[in-house]
Amino acid sequence: MSEKGYTKALGVLPAARQLNWQKYGYYCMLSFGMNTLKGVEWGDGFASPESFWPEHIDTDEWAQFVKDAGMSAIVFTAKHFDGFCLWQTEQTDYSVKSSSNWRGGKGDIVADMAASCRKYGLGFGLYVSPWDKHEATYGSGKAYDDFFCGLLTELLSNYGEIFELWLDCRAGTGVNGTMQNFDLPRYIKTVRALQPNCCIAGLGPDIRWNGDGKYFARKNEWSVIPARFYTGEGKKMNFADPDLGSRRTIRADEDFIWYPLEAAVPLRDHWFYLKDDNYSAKTKDKLWRLYLDSVGNNAALMLGICPDKQGKFHETDRSILMSFARDLKLHFDYNLITEKGELSASSVLSEVYRVENLKDKQNDRFWRPADNDKQPQIHIQLQEADLFDKLTIREHIASGQRIEGFEIQTPDKRGRWRTIYTGNTIGYQTICELGTLKAQELRILFTDFRDTPEISFLSLN
Repeated sequence: MSEKGYTKALGVLPAARQLNWQKYGYYCMLSFGMNTLKGVEWGDGFASPESFWPEHIDTDEWAQFVKDAGMSAIVFTAKHFDGFCLWQTEQTDYSVKSSSNWRGGKGDIVADMAASCRKYGLGFGLYVSPWDKHEATYGSGKAYDDFFCGLLTELLSNYGEIFELWLDCRAGTGVNGTMQNFDLPRYIKTVRALQPNCCIAGLGPDIRWNGDGKYFARKNEWSVIPARFYTGEGKKMNFADPDLGSRRTIRADEDFIWYPLEAAVPLRDHWFYLKDDNYSAKTKDKLWRLYLDSVGNNAALMLGICPDKQGKFHETDRSILMSFARDLKLHFDYNLITEKGELSASSVLSEVYRVENLKDKQNDRFWRPADNDKQPQIHIQLQEADLFDKLTIREHIASGQRIEGFEIQTPDKRGRWRTIYTGNTIGYQTICELGTLKAQELRILFTDFRDTPEISFLSLN
């Protein structure tokens, strides 16, 4: 990589909205709408608004379940491909406003969901499909862009803070058999003006999509990647490409973007509730692997969940997610470093960057070694030998993603340090699977880095 390109890569930092988004970690996309009542994954846009007549919707119940399941936020499907809007929109009559059989046409599920998220301390996001199979102006150019920006303006003005907006990359023909060339720069400008702290996923430039509801876990997940991987058309890269940001991959690049990964994966085979999917839910073991490969690999996990026609989650889904939530608490709630550990380091740049900062998960302070420390290291000393199998490490990504190689070591019976884990990237968070060990000491050696490492948190579990 050229010196010029390398310098530019180092200078690429996350925006404040991306830093905020990264903290949510594990959250859900909650899919409910006309598709649910019709028993389809993709609606055709011809279903009558009068047929939207759900028997029971309690968004408080949904939010309570999501909270209890250990997730931090809900991204709600406000409008899918069929074009049916689940809020009181002034842009079209194809919405709950025309569903006189349900709440007299006064219902607003987006408003209810936003209020429930605030009540239960959850982040609130929205999924809105630009593709619209019902709207007559779809395919006409500016007229449809005016229509869609009108929808965005309502959603981003009337329902409080939105942490993520998911603009689906999929698009097809509309009711007139025509395609729409989306004015994406205008959509982004609308979002930035109304909700500057909102990250745009899917078609957006803030969060990278994993592609088609499947997830390929890279060995090294970089958030700083060449700008050529984002086109704004949903065709950003080969989703199975194992390397997006190594020195070798970016050696000829000079333009870079901060583009972190979101693993968007449904719990079942489909995003909306289908009766035939009732026993397709991922097992707890599969969720655990997915969690480690995403949240534990410098990415976020947005898990798709879906209530049925009665507004209820299937008992199998509930059982798996609640059991998984208990496992997460069991694995991560007790940090040996915080409870019975002492930290020391090979050096510190100053007292402000002391290694003790790493004990506080919510602390924005971090450890930074001296600039002349050629192989920085952190030493963990427990009060006595204890059992553990994971070490979580976080970089201070507000300063960028810097680390390219590290080792975790423990002393053998003769006191000689032996390497038990070798890693490369860290990013926002890496969960290192160590296998079950019993030890009193560990040390982390940072062997390769693009600039002086900055570490914000450690957890030994």
